[in-house]
Amino acid sequence: MNYEEAIAFLRELGKFGIHVGLERSLALSRETGKPEQSFSIVHVAGTNGKGSASAMIDSVLRAGGFRVGLYTSPHLSSYNERIRVGGRPISKARLAELMTQLRPIFEKIAGDPELGSPTEFEMGTALAFLHFACEKVEFAVVEVGLGGRLDSTNIVMPKVSAITKISLEHTSILGNTLEEIAQEKAGIIKKGVPVVVGRQDPSALQVIEETAAMRSSPAILFGRDIELHKKCKSVEGQCFSVRVADRIYDSLEIPLIGAHQVDNAAVAVGVIDALRQLGVDIEDGQLKTGLRLVSWPGRLEILQRQPLVLVDGAHNADGVRRLREAIPEIVGERPVTAVVGISRDKPVEEMVCEISKFADSFIATEALSSRSGMTDPYHLLDLAQRNGVRAEAVSDPFKAVDRGLEEVGNSGALVVSGSIYLVGNVRRYLLQTAGEFPMSHRVVIFVGAFGSGKTEIALNYAKHLRATGKEVAVIDFDIVNPYFRSREVASVMKDLGICVISSGPGLEAADLPSISPTVLRAFQDPALQAVFDVGGDPVGAKTLSGFRRHLKTVGYDMYFVVNTNRPFTQDVAGALAMLESIETASQLSVTGIVSNTHLGKDTKPDDILRGIEISESLGSELDLPLVFACAGRDIVESVGNSLRTRLLRLDLHMRPPWERIS
Repeated sequence: MNYEEAIAFLRELGKFGIHVGLERSLALSRETGKPEQSFSIVHVAGTNGKGSASAMIDSVLRAGGFRVGLYTSPHLSSYNERIRVGGRPISKARLAELMTQLRPIFEKIAGDPELGSPTEFEMGTALAFLHFACEKVEFAVVEVGLGGRLDSTNIVMPKVSAITKISLEHTSILGNTLEEIAQEKAGIIKKGVPVVVGRQDPSALQVIEETAAMRSSPAILFGRDIELHKKCKSVEGQCFSVRVADRIYDSLEIPLIGAHQVDNAAVAVGVIDALRQLGVDIEDGQLKTGLRLVSWPGRLEILQRQPLVLVDGAHNADGVRRLREAIPEIVGERPVTAVVGISRDKPVEEMVCEISKFADSFIATEALSSRSGMTDPYHLLDLAQRNGVRAEAVSDPFKAVDRGLEEVGNSGALVVSGSIYLVGNVRRYLLQTAGEFPMSHRVVIFVGAFGSGKTEIALNYAKHLRATGKEVAVIDFDIVNPYFRSREVASVMKDLGICVISSGPGLEAADLPSISPTVLRAFQDPALQAVFDVGGDPVGAKTLSGFRRHLKTVGYDMYFVVNTNRPFTQDVAGALAMLESIETASQLSVTGIVSNTHLGKDTKPDDILRGIEISESLGSELDLPLVFACAGRDIVESVGNSLRTRLLRLDLHMRPPWERIS
């Protein structure tokens, strides 16, 4: 099977619905050699927050130097996002390979009348465990899919379990009361295994405590054993401290917004503390770094600052209520346009009522697909109007966010919510189109093949940042190629207020593999926008590996520049191979694609359009945004304004000597 066939096979299993019970999962485990027993596990259940807490635990363990697998659901854009190792999704090719291996096992189990066909989620779980074992992870953070007691992930024996906030969900399966649902969630508690319990309604907490006591499981409870002290918050993140028993973890930060995310962080800290008590070596500094660098896309996530664009996968009443509570501090006085799509099986009227409390206008839409189907946008339109909100319906989700961006202009706020499926559909599109330029980390790295145009892009990107009033430095990291380096135009950049950092003083023109120690300013000065211009191919990118810890500590964006007129990046396969080799050499991850297809003075509009098409396909393959495309100023008008990405107009600085003479 290829990837598309593997996903089609999984989707076909969806017709079997949700079958609770562990028999098929245990059979899959036996047939695959019980892979889940080859690594340590943190098992996380809950209604809201379990994914965020899982992402935080994963990030901290990785900061601690462990090789970590992360299994979560549902996905945003692509199924392979559910299964991650070292923060990166399983490759589509590897997923297809493993599913091909699993198919005969599936058929064997499906042929047993006492077991029946494994479901989509059961097969996905088996695939995740098999992948983690093959990748030799030391830890896996495993999020429960549905409930807990009979969820297919509950065949594991974890080192620590966790249960985040519980609210009413899937009542037809889990029960109609909090107590009944809590009983199902508490089913993940194993004999003698510590369980960390987040903020809970008293009725749910009582059930969890009773279950833990019955199973001799040490319960670490929010509000009793875990104490949270919030210190400061902004749209950049939140600061806080956590006390667990008599141990205090101070000066903690997360980049996630929303009061509930600090609660989730407290659960994550409780889990890490429990692991430490079991002898797992995680230092305080590693805990801080992991929390500071956590990423959990699609959950109260700001994708752009001007205009303000926020996406949130809140898909039940409690989640939307938390969104409504967070909105005033995030958007301030900006008028809010909400783009909303809600699945049929959700409390639609209650959710629309909550959204109507913060939305000045409402655009009803629907996700391209969902497990239970989507509510008719015109029904959402009617509900919004009944709540007194100006509303319209646009069924196509991409046209809906385009309409929303048009309405908010530069001064408003666009909020996309109601369904994780809707957010997954439009998130990458918004990352490619919302605002004049992408929102990025303070440190931006440009990598790519030799001759892809990284240096020109780095210089022009730096000029764009400088035009917004920011302090900017270009870091010339090209110690491979003696030609066309940023240092050659240092004086020109200096006149624009942009510092160029290259080799040590007096060695700027020397063809030596030398990097100035002043590069450390890029990591130490929080006011500096640092743009790294890196040498071509994996050979040039290897320079980054020596600074990977610095880069991972401060956070970065690494943009892969694609010129499809270069020999090794003429198509998606070649560009993918180059990108992966650069990631391997640098030990860093690409976060976005830049299209820069050109032929110098002979560039035609078709070159740029073809480059964008291939770059978008590459981005789709890796679920990465095409953050912008490039074109010389003399050709920009010919390209047109209908591109599905931003366009950076390039001023050329890197010219051969014979062209510099005027």
